[in-house]
Amino acid sequence: MNYVKKWACILFAAAVYLFLYLPILVTVLFSFNASRIPALPIKAFTFDWYVKLFQEPKLWLAAKNSLTVSIPAMLLAILVGTTAAFLFQRYKFAGRSFLQLSLLLPYILPGIITGIALTLFFKTLQLSASLFTVTLGHVVIVTPVVMIMVMDRLKRLDKNLELASMDLGASPLKTFFYVTLPNIKGALLGGALLGLTVSFDEIVVTFFLIGTDNTLPMQIWSMIRYGYSPQINAIYSLFIVFSLAVIAFAGKNVLKKS
Repeated sequence: MNYVKKWACILFAAAVYLFLYLPILVTVLFSFNASRIPALPIKAFTFDWYVKLFQEPKLWLAAKNSLTVSIPAMLLAILVGTTAAFLFQRYKFAGRSFLQLSLLLPYILPGIITGIALTLFFKTLQLSASLFTVTLGHVVIVTPVVMIMVMDRLKRLDKNLELASMDLGASPLKTFFYVTLPNIKGALLGGALLGLTVSFDEIVVTFFLIGTDNTLPMQIWSMIRYGYSPQINAIYSLFIVFSLAVIAFAGKNVLKKS
């Protein structure tokens, strides 16, 4: 009976992984298809779609816009999210739970609701839709991600380390930089990477706030609307390679530290 359960679990896990990763493998495979029609069997392989991808100025401009939005949004979210994490984790005050839930709402609510709310808010402030408004919108979405990760790390941080530092004469600021920060830097790095990914991939809120510019997800979406292009498969494949490289680099560093 245990033997049957073991193989049932293996088959179930294999089916789940196949469901999750088979579309990715198919996307990579068709990025080398010489035909514009995504159908099997593939009669010829080519790198032409990658060459044309690097010759497409609109995609490069969209990628530049995505980085212009994502990096500042991630940095601001780290600042705001870390401050909020310390506020909620280290201090007790009236309305703390309500305020914490309020900061989490933009990440919990459907993107269309957040997008409409931010659009109306910026119109009230008479701010025209632009990359600037998109950046502010992404800060609202990414901040809860950073806050949750830093709060979780602060819960597991021994506060006696900070108290011992201040007992030895260190100021609260010096204690933060020499004791607290080294202990939460893993959470900050994880929040930064996850926040950058969320911001770079965001499309619903961006749609409401973008104006006349385009981010890379918006550009890809517009390309799909007007017909299938194998260049899209090439873009996805490059993202997959980059993601795997980041994971390998991070895993290598973890193994070194362990």
